[in-house]
Amino acid sequence: MRNNLKTKVNSEYNYGNTARELRELTHDGGSALRLSHQTRRNRERAGHMSLPYVLFLTVAMVCTVAVCIQYLMLRSEVTSRIKEIAALETQLSELKAENDDTENRIKGAVDLEEIKYRAMNELGMQYANEDQIVAYECEDTDYVSQLVDIE
Repeated sequence: MRNNLKTKVNSEYNYGNTARELRELTHDGGSALRLSHQTRRNRERAGHMSLPYVLFLTVAMVCTVAVCIQYLMLRSEVTSRIKEIAALETQLSELKAENDDTENRIKGAVDLEEIKYRAMNELGMQYANEDQIVAYECEDTDYVSQLVDIE
């Protein structure tokens, strides 16, 4: 039955579970790989590079290396700027916290009841009466200018 499974090496399929003897394909006879004259000529032409083609490849390689170096320099600059921005943001948040602390300390140091007591008792100030209040209409501005004295 084993003989029935064997086929020629040149056929498309090999049947069976054993490895067949491998033959190396050569260019010089036997089961040689035959190349046409045009194919051999094309392969020979492809193997030789002309001077203009070599110069073109050299220029392309130099341009590619220059672009890569420029990219790496820009990437490095972006990274350093990001670090600088992070440091400035940290400094800004520290200054804001310090500013808030100072504002809270100032607000805590001012006692509005003490100011009211001194204004009324020591300086003689009083709340306005109804006849002292003057109503006016304001245009779309943020401030009011007094052009004449109010009596």
